[in-house]
Amino acid sequence: MIDMHTHILYGIDDGAGDFMLALDMLGEEWKQGVRGVVMTPHYGPKFQCPLKEFLEERFQKLCDKAYGKYPDMRLYLGNEAYYHENLISDLQEGRVLTMNHTQYVLVEFSFGESYSTIKYAVEELVYAGYIPIIAHIERYRSMLGKYDEVQELIDTGAYIQVNVESFLGGIFSKRTVFVKKLAKMNLIDFVASDCHDLIDRRPNLQSGKKIIEKQTDFSKFTENAEKMLRGDYI
Repeated sequence: MIDMHTHILYGIDDGAGDFMLALDMLGEEWKQGVRGVVMTPHYGPKFQCPLKEFLEERFQKLCDKAYGKYPDMRLYLGNEAYYHENLISDLQEGRVLTMNHTQYVLVEFSFGESYSTIKYAVEELVYAGYIPIIAHIERYRSMLGKYDEVQELIDTGAYIQVNVESFLGGIFSKRTVFVKKLAKMNLIDFVASDCHDLIDRRPNLQSGKKIIEKQTDFSKFTENAEKMLRGDYI
């Protein structure tokens, strides 16, 4: 498996606070059968805008240690970019990291963002030559239960990522009902943990895999992540 949305890179945002926690989180990923992890620290005015060089330095330090402990694990770097008016220029000037140096961009919005703004952002990114991946689409109130709108975003050029946690709710969870139907309708391109720690938001791909496989073929998410990391179209 490949976990393509994580906050394991340490001391950057609201994810892993230190080097040892980051290493322990990678160990938990490895135990669950994950062999590829993309580190996607937050970027944007809401979360600060960490310098690329700072991220790359910490990423390399973690790689050096992790590859010694888990030689079959592969680590990659990107950002989870919060959509703002300067996002395109920040991408073009190299301040925002794309996913493993490809044209794919993991982009998030405020939970109350309107559908029209999300669609405009997708259009803007596509026009600029990027391939937007909408992070955890089920968390935006304007998208919940809006299957036609999700399809419209895909038709506009977006790819859709959903958090595993959203599959783990009960029958009364609107998010769970939403993502399960999205899966049945083949409207999900990526599933990820969006892990932040080892307590409340831990790596959990394995725990959701069996549930997701009742709705759709889980292996396609790994295949999609592999293509994304190579910069291939899906």
